[in-house]
Amino acid sequence: MPRPTTRAAVGLVPEVVSVVPKVVLVVLGAALLLGACAVGPSQRPPVATRVDDTMTPVPAPETSLPGPAPSLLPPLLPAPAAPAGFTDCTSEIRSSMGAAALGGRDLRFGCQSVPVGGGRGGGSSRAEVGVLQVTVGPVPPGGPIPVAVVGDAGGPTGSERAVRLAATAPAPMLAGTAFYGMDLRGTGNSEPVDCITPSTREALVDADPLAADPVSLAPLRQAATTAARTCTQVLENALTDYRTGVDAEDLEEVRITLGVDRLHVVGVGDGAGVLATWARRYPASVGRTVLDGVADPTTTFSQRARERAAAAREALTAFASDCSARPDCPLGPDPASVVTGILTNVRAAPLTGADGRRVTDGTVTRALVTGLAEPARWPGLATAIAAAGQGDPAGILGLLAPLEVDGGGFDAGVLLTCNDTVERPTPDQVAGDAERARAADPLFGAYFAHDALLCGSWPVPTEAPEVGPAAGPPSLVVGTRGDPVTPLAGSERVTTQLGSATLVTWLGAGHGAYPATPCISDAVGGYLRDGVLPQAGTVCPP
Repeated sequence: MPRPTTRAAVGLVPEVVSVVPKVVLVVLGAALLLGACAVGPSQRPPVATRVDDTMTPVPAPETSLPGPAPSLLPPLLPAPAAPAGFTDCTSEIRSSMGAAALGGRDLRFGCQSVPVGGGRGGGSSRAEVGVLQVTVGPVPPGGPIPVAVVGDAGGPTGSERAVRLAATAPAPMLAGTAFYGMDLRGTGNSEPVDCITPSTREALVDADPLAADPVSLAPLRQAATTAARTCTQVLENALTDYRTGVDAEDLEEVRITLGVDRLHVVGVGDGAGVLATWARRYPASVGRTVLDGVADPTTTFSQRARERAAAAREALTAFASDCSARPDCPLGPDPASVVTGILTNVRAAPLTGADGRRVTDGTVTRALVTGLAEPARWPGLATAIAAAGQGDPAGILGLLAPLEVDGGGFDAGVLLTCNDTVERPTPDQVAGDAERARAADPLFGAYFAHDALLCGSWPVPTEAPEVGPAAGPPSLVVGTRGDPVTPLAGSERVTTQLGSATLVTWLGAGHGAYPATPCISDAVGGYLRDGVLPQAGTVCPP
């Protein structure tokens, strides 16, 4: 097991610096109200009664407009007292971030490691989960309203997401509120896992994105086998502790640490999956919960690959439109075609990085997909791809560096995927899927189909993915049409599985919608702050 770390902001700065200045500040407006339409006065005629043999009309009693329907959600209450155990780490984090990354706000930070695991379904090994407290100004004397934030394993962590929300969310959402960013096991401040060697990571990233037969898939299969072997050796019995079910138990431990009966949570991507599992297991602990971009755990590798490829196409179209609208777009008037041409050229003549690394079309494709998930990084992505077209891969490698570095999230993402998935397709099956997918989508089809090969040598989990309804308060699910990480179709299915959840669809692109637009901010803010579920079927424009 990797040695615990006390770093308060490791892995946090590069993403926050690159994202916060680009996110548009939005104003929290009135939420769409479901079931709150007032009923007008009665139209019945006067009622007649007999008094002294004379028919005397009796007017109907006066009626008044009913008030709002009672909320189905728990009240938004502050913690009984300011949560204990957090060490002030404001100066440390501020020193590594500029004022612009904080949104110009007086953000204060507290750091804590919460002991987890060692029984009760929380994994076989004991561990520590890093939690970052983020407030605007000092913590309120009576205790803040706690809102936990859980992020991805292989992308922005919970602590990163918490800082982004505190820096960009509308001011009414922040009043008296504290965000508590919880990093999943193996990520950020939660003992970052490092079990795949750098050379193996590079082999996985640089693999042929168009391979569609067992021979051309052999290098990727070999790298995946090596990763499984080294992680098994390094982690031993703790190997299977990096999974959604264990992270859900960790979230319950964080709730207890924060001292609240019901915890309000925003989960993004992997974090949304953790939130769904936690809501099913602990309905009495659930407050107001937002699942932003949640994957369906029952989806097969083949189906997920098709859905991710379609979403990546949507994101590429949005990226191209965004670039074309800029006067300095380095990819010209038709960015999508230029991107495809550059990939073709790099495939024919791979580039060489400053450290001697061979940069292939697989490397560029990985950077493209990673960048498409982060709209705030699109200008930098366009510049990096254009430079690669001119023979300079430095920008591409720079985009991938935060993920590929030891403990940067790559290993944790692989562990979570393989420990959550019981499916183990054979190389021949993967080759067949890749061939069909490439015929349907020459750019992204085979690339996403290769994910099925990643877990071939990993132990098969003994627990099936958890599905079914959640008995607690209704959740809000937000799905994004152009999300190449957790496609909209998966969020739609999870909404149905949860039973009482409400789906809001964003027609934009990127991974994680809140608070990208006023429409999304209104829906999420109205739910979290006012306790009002948006109208079912709400669709927000790009």
